[in-house]
Amino acid sequence: MSKELFNNLSLLSSFIVIVPLLLSIYKIKVLNKIQVNLVYLLIVILIVEFISNILWYKQINNLPVYHFYTVIEFLLIINVYRFELSKVFSKLFFIIISIGFVIFAIINTLFFQNLTTFNSNVTTLLGLIVIFFALSYFYALLKEVKYRTLESNPMFWINSGFLIYFSSNLILFYMNNTLFKGVTEASLILWGLHAIVNIVLTIFYTIALWVNPKKQNT
Repeated sequence: MSKELFNNLSLLSSFIVIVPLLLSIYKIKVLNKIQVNLVYLLIVILIVEFISNILWYKQINNLPVYHFYTVIEFLLIINVYRFELSKVFSKLFFIIISIGFVIFAIINTLFFQNLTTFNSNVTTLLGLIVIFFALSYFYALLKEVKYRTLESNPMFWINSGFLIYFSSNLILFYMNNTLFKGVTEASLILWGLHAIVNIVLTIFYTIALWVNPKKQNT
């Protein structure tokens, strides 16, 4: 993969989030609770991508931004699942998971992967937890006696996007940290694939905001 193609993919991956955000403005009056929580996540993503890209083009290490972002992202995602899986897991369970993750992130930054290093340990744990909740959500859907129209359910699209994105990232981040050091042709391909997966996730976000959920889901 050429560096020019990689840069174009990265730029598109970073700012395609503007599309679902514009859609959320158009549909602001009809968004349900899950969709509003998604909008909060998208706003944080846009801010982080804006800051990290500025630092990148100024040749300043932008990895410290992601140390903080990973924790915020996790808490926002947990908030989404806390609402949807309230019948499966107790409120205390989500509190323990949240506190445990934050403590792990702090310890990892202080003793293992400092602010100038990619926090792959925390990112990997984030991916594993989200995959667990994504599978739990699908399991909860299968156990429902009442039929639900999935294509009009925002959480179905959000959850599917999460499962695809974080499952892919577990492999991508592991390979990048163990096999490649610095900017190489292989690492460009790897992070190019990450950008593509991120674009796919954003498409799922857009669909989740586009659909009109049933009133009982609001």
